[in-house]
Amino acid sequence: MSREINVLTVCGSGIVTSSMIANQIVEMLEDEGYDAHAQEANPSEMENFLMRQHFDFVAYASPIDEDDLNGVPAIPAIGLITGAGKEEFKEKMFEIIKSI
Repeated sequence: MSREINVLTVCGSGIVTSSMIANQIVEMLEDEGYDAHAQEANPSEMENFLMRQHFDFVAYASPIDEDDLNGVPAIPAIGLITGAGKEEFKEKMFEIIKSI
């Protein structure tokens, strides 16, 4: 049985960029055998999502208020869109997953 990972992806609108990031993260996790699920949000929705659901980490492409994270680890994810920093993101993501 594969381990379930839940991620919240955040961008300015909560639609386009966060969906692109979510798709890449889910693919990376599934390639490693995880059962991955992603939810998209904008920064103003983030705190409500984190209060209502369990997320293993947040991946964000626009500024967020770190006080709203409620202790959930967060990783800047703009590198998944630009391509620069994709490997660093992946390393940090698996570092977080191994620590939970």
